[in-house]
Amino acid sequence: MKTLKHRKEKVAASIQEAKAGLERALSELEHLPTLDGDGIAFAAHALHNYLTITGGSIELLARSLKNHPDPEVHRGLKGLQRTTDVMSHTVNQMMGTASGAGPALARDPIDLPLLVRRVCAYYERVAKRKKIQIRLEPSRRLPLVAGDRLALAATLDNLLSNAVKFSEHGKEIVLTLQAGPGGVICSIKDEGPGLSAADQAKLFQRGAQLTPQPTAGEPSTGYGLAVARELIEKQGGRIWCESQLGKGARFAFELPFYGEATPAQRGPGA
Repeated sequence: MKTLKHRKEKVAASIQEAKAGLERALSELEHLPTLDGDGIAFAAHALHNYLTITGGSIELLARSLKNHPDPEVHRGLKGLQRTTDVMSHTVNQMMGTASGAGPALARDPIDLPLLVRRVCAYYERVAKRKKIQIRLEPSRRLPLVAGDRLALAATLDNLLSNAVKFSEHGKEIVLTLQAGPGGVICSIKDEGPGLSAADQAKLFQRGAQLTPQPTAGEPSTGYGLAVARELIEKQGGRIWCESQLGKGARFAFELPFYGEATPAQRGPGA
């Protein structure tokens, strides 16, 4: 029993160390000076190398712990692997943007409710630290949407991360999914401080620093919402926010149904 307990503690420590390393790398990006295209490419390549090493370490841990009896170990490794995949995707976008030719996103059929459930399962553990409840409202079976899985995961990561980051302890975050006129709408509503008209005018701008501050000292770069908008629009969707000061905020995005052409794909005059 002592040996098993020791191994479990060692694995948990390794996972926490890798996660802390990722968080340090991300928070350090906030303090970088303004960079030109070459500087961005250099920083992105350096981070890409770090993520490659981290991803390899996670794969090695997963193989060596394949038969580990504690399900929390497997859940932790899967969560860390998913976060690393999303960050690698974001860094690849940075490298493509710096070179002037961002990579094209996939147009795959995606079960959006299933993807949302998986992201929620990860963030439930993050939210528990602040005693925040994440509630996904049940919905009828929805059509598939057309999109890129990693880009969608990155968008959901940004929106849910913000909702947790700016919510006080003991609050609730509610996610809803419904069919809209041209696609599936996903919304994330929090009970945070809400946004003033001045702050809403700056939403989705790169590096925008808004009045609300994270409630537990979490890092905030001001780039998450800009990245989310870029990724959603590249998939033929739209993203928006509804908020009143003191009454929380609702961020929502809509992605087109799979098999339906977007206005951009149909061409002018369509």
